[in-house]
Amino acid sequence: MTTLSEFGSWVQERLFFLDYAPVIFTSAHSGFNMERLLEVVRYVAAQLKQKIPTSILNRTLQDAIERRQPVSSRGHRLKFFYATQTKLAPPTFLLFVNREDLFAPAYNKYLSDQIRAAFGYEGCPVVLVPKARPKKVESVKTRSQARKQANAQR
Repeated sequence: MTTLSEFGSWVQERLFFLDYAPVIFTSAHSGFNMERLLEVVRYVAAQLKQKIPTSILNRTLQDAIERRQPVSSRGHRLKFFYATQTKLAPPTFLLFVNREDLFAPAYNKYLSDQIRAAFGYEGCPVVLVPKARPKKVESVKTRSQARKQANAQR
């Protein structure tokens, strides 16, 4: 490797799991590119402060899902109900799905990249947390009545 470009390609190949992170070459000795490094750090830090409205997030995810459907596993299809942002740094999104075990790592990467591109999370990791939505939602009133009956039987 003789050029910074070649070395940059080598770094990105070795650190493929950090493909969203910028590669900046600096020198503490000469101060080469120190301003550029600080500029990128400020830029990424500013991105970590944004809160994505749930409606816009869900529209963006729906568009991404329509462009590329999740792969079906064992005859079951992954269904998305809705998503919401739960944390700013790193940007963390809770995805309500029918079965979290169907959420493949490759599809996680695809959706993370789509969110990163749509909302400008360049240089930031995006965390997607699938959560299975309960099949039957029991009302609060029904649960409290069941507890009262259980306590009365004791």
